[in-house]
Amino acid sequence: MRRFIAFVVVLCAVVILGALLPHWRQDRRVHAGTQSRGNWTTGNCPDSDRNSWGHWGAVHECQLRRATLTLNGNPLSVSSTNGSIHVIGQDRSDVELEASVNVWASSNREADRLLRSIQVHTANGDIYDRGPHFFFFSGYSVNYRLLVPRGITGHFSNTNGGIALDHLNGKVRFGNTNGGVTLRSMNGDVQGHSINGGIQITLAGDTWQGAGLRADTTNGGIDLRVPDQYSAHVDAGTVNGGISASFPVNVQGNVRNHLDANLGNGGPTIHLQTVNGGISIAHPGPGSGKAD
Repeated sequence: MRRFIAFVVVLCAVVILGALLPHWRQDRRVHAGTQSRGNWTTGNCPDSDRNSWGHWGAVHECQLRRATLTLNGNPLSVSSTNGSIHVIGQDRSDVELEASVNVWASSNREADRLLRSIQVHTANGDIYDRGPHFFFFSGYSVNYRLLVPRGITGHFSNTNGGIALDHLNGKVRFGNTNGGVTLRSMNGDVQGHSINGGIQITLAGDTWQGAGLRADTTNGGIDLRVPDQYSAHVDAGTVNGGISASFPVNVQGNVRNHLDANLGNGGPTIHLQTVNGGISIAHPGPGSGKAD
């Protein structure tokens, strides 16, 4: 019996030591500067990506890949399985793409192999990543950051990670499974949903310019921030949760679970819907609505 207990203790020590050793090694990064990789340049990831790493005990590597794309009239589509998507509208005609490719594995050799195997496709404005299936001690994520024309037609979808859209005024569609959605200074024809995650909306100007906004979530609250003199029509509903407004609104109908109201002089409709969560409408605080 004592020999068996001693064997178990030694075995546990070996397992724990094997998990700790990769963590004690210094995380490896690609060398400073940039280098050619087809139509890409590659370099070091920002510290913000490194600081967000989890997977305790694993070896990590991160590579920042950059490319400039011309859409040639094609819509933009960005799809991510594991990672975030951040899209910022600017006065420009091309698309500047940054993809932070993060990998974790049980050894340096495996991390190098995994990093080299991950591809980010960009043909015809269709951006997505492909890599090997996840295992117990290894995996990867890709965080996308894009600078795009403001009036772009775009579709953005994500499975695990957040979506942030700033300063766009074209036809935009978004969909998210596990993660929050942030919309800032948006206009145009915008529609989308999240299944597990809240939605934060901060608008700018004096009214919505375009067809309107429809934002839905199943599990999560919705927070709408509008300037003091903003004009729009708000149609908001929740099944399990309340609706609150921090300033007087011109209400039409029931306010308990459904709000049909004009802000200011009214205007294009902002549709907000959640099943499990509350909806709040308020004026923004200092610095809200600014792009990163």
